Amino acid sequence: MEAKKLKKSNIILIVVASVLAIALIAFVVMYSVSMNTQQKLQTDLDNIYQRNFNELVDNVNNSQIKLSKVCVSDYDTYAKKMLNEISTNTTCAAINLSALPISINGIDDTIKFVNQVSGYTKTLANKLDKGESLTSTEISTLESLNNAFIELKNELNKLIKEVKNGDIYDQSLKLNGDYNAFTIKLQNVKAGDVEYPTMIYDGPFSDSVVNQKIKNMNFTKVSKDVAKQSLLNILKNTSVAECEYLGDTDGRFETYDYKIVNDNQNAIYVQVSKNGAKLLTMSAGDYDNTQNYTLGQAKQIAIDFTKLAGISDVECVWSDVVGGDAYLNLAPVKSGIILYPDLVKVKVDLATGMVAGFEASSYYTNHIQRNIKNATISQSQAEQMIPSSLTIKTTKLALAPLEYNREVLCYEMMCTKNDGTYYVYVNAYSGVLENILKIVESDNGNLLM
Repeated sequence: MEAKKLKKSNIILIVVASVLAIALIAFVVMYSVSMNTQQKLQTDLDNIYQRNFNELVDNVNNSQIKLSKVCVSDYDTYAKKMLNEISTNTTCAAINLSALPISINGIDDTIKFVNQVSGYTKTLANKLDKGESLTSTEISTLESLNNAFIELKNELNKLIKEVKNGDIYDQSLKLNGDYNAFTIKLQNVKAGDVEYPTMIYDGPFSDSVVNQKIKNMNFTKVSKDVAKQSLLNILKNTSVAECEYLGDTDGRFETYDYKIVNDNQNAIYVQVSKNGAKLLTMSAGDYDNTQNYTLGQAKQIAIDFTKLAGISDVECVWSDVVGGDAYLNLAPVKSGIILYPDLVKVKVDLATGMVAGFEASSYYTNHIQRNIKNATISQSQAEQMIPSSLTIKTTKLALAPLEYNREVLCYEMMCTKNDGTYYVYVNAYSGVLENILKIVESDNGNLLM
């Protein structure tokens, strides 16, 4: 009898222990799921914060560039366009700020300032739309706004390095008095004593592909072997140890894709068009920051290589050196006119003199025989239209790719002012200001915006 009771008791203990074990396992699983869910939510939230902060920086940068353009433009139509875009950028910047984990009343002055700029520039754009002109006081205010945005931009760009890899979320949880740590960092953006005024935004057209329809690929389709031989002919001055076919790409351009390995075991990835075996893109890594070749030598290397690729009559129209590489924009020049829509971009390794990058998509998209009419206004007439605040350094004729798929003959005038270098484009037929690009120095070289 006692044995039966003991057995029954053991069974009960086993059942209870099993239930407790199952409950414990369930708790551990639920806790693990809960922690994973919490971690995912934290990651998702920080991604939102990071995206809004990056967009804030972009909107402030763009606003400053466009403010500087308005300040050097005497053309109401162009100024109106820039002012409308500034209003949009600053409105977006205010939205980005509101989506960040900022303590209440933490950066009221900055938010108020951004909103004021949005309203002010929109008001000025509406004024120009009615046929009125900006007053000297309004121009002076815009100059002050530009200076304020330069400071704001610089401080925000410094802050970028401090808010990566989850830092925004973590700092939003750390309280210091009335504000969290992230708010205090944003408050430091004003540490430069920016005077916010009181009030009642890689070479010219480097990213432009004007016509989405490809106009220069009317060639016979070839096999991958023929394309490979054509590629090796182009690379005849490169020591090729291996050429491996990687497959096809059927995107905007249909291409055969290859991997080249040179004698130094550097990998180069190449795309050759199926139509005509034209070299479209070539990309290699960065291996050495040593500069054994000059920029002048790099320009000639780029021109010679481009000729081997079947594109002749090009000149270097923009160049920059970043680290150990030269970046060069080449364009055909016909009758003294730079054909910017037909750009070819080349990267040269200054340590070895090797062409480490090549991109000819714009060229094969846009290059055709053109009948460009002679300019109807003279160079001196175009130069007279440049604001007195700018000093003209060079003037050239250029076919400029513009919005709405337009190609317009312009006088390209490189100008300088206290705050930098500008490229101004005046329509060679109507005298209308078509565009202003400003050189912006960055950690990745000089950019035109």
